[in-house]
Amino acid sequence: MHLRLDNAATAPASRIALVLTAALVAAFALVAIASGAMRSTKLASGLCETTGGGKFVDIPGFPGEMIDRRLLKDVRMLQRRYKIFVTDGYSMSDVHSANGEHPIGLALDIAPNTAAGGTWADIDRLAAWAEPSQNQPRTPFRWVGYDGDSGHGRGHHLHLSWDHSQVSPGRTARSVYTVRCPGSSSTPKPPQPAPEPQPEPQPSAGGAIPGAPSVGGNGSNHLTVPPIGTGGIGGNPRLAPPVAETGGVDRN
Repeated sequence: MHLRLDNAATAPASRIALVLTAALVAAFALVAIASGAMRSTKLASGLCETTGGGKFVDIPGFPGEMIDRRLLKDVRMLQRRYKIFVTDGYSMSDVHSANGEHPIGLALDIAPNTAAGGTWADIDRLAAWAEPSQNQPRTPFRWVGYDGDSGHGRGHHLHLSWDHSQVSPGRTARSVYTVRCPGSSSTPKPPQPAPEPQPEPQPSAGGAIPGAPSVGGNGSNHLTVPPIGTGGIGGNPRLAPPVAETGGVDRN
């Protein structure tokens, strides 16, 4: 009787090496996916861009509330500075705009944390810092709902949204802009060469100055305002248009 043995001992060494290499590549790919491949770049003081790594997680200290984990450092900063209480974060509820930031975990509804000594005066300060002028939020905030916005304001709640790349509801955005970089380390933005001097623009027949930014009243200043240093994100990133909510969550 003759027995045929097909095993690693009779296989060519090159084939074994190829199989092992493929297995190692696959393992590293799985590790990269599991880790989220989060990459943060500090664009300026108080402005960080993070790509990848999105995940809906619980907000510590606020049972039942969730947020994209890349916002957690900003949330902690707001807690320390303004004694906030989070009444809603990630939510697919129809009380929020379907095209807003609650369904993608990049928005907070906020009231004072009275147990920690917070008052509406703290929330007033936060709203004024996040949106110095009506419909002109500072980066990285996308839309601020407070006094003057339907369903929002002192005695009701403050809404904060963060800037992000385009994404469908229920999913995490590929890129997110925050005040603090969420990772343990960040890559500084490389220095840019100084621009060539440009001639002074001359008014056209209609009175408009060519090249001047057009700032509208719908909160979409991120795509038209001057670059970093004057309130906007430079480089004209592909951001989804801001969506203002017309209602809110009233939690007494």
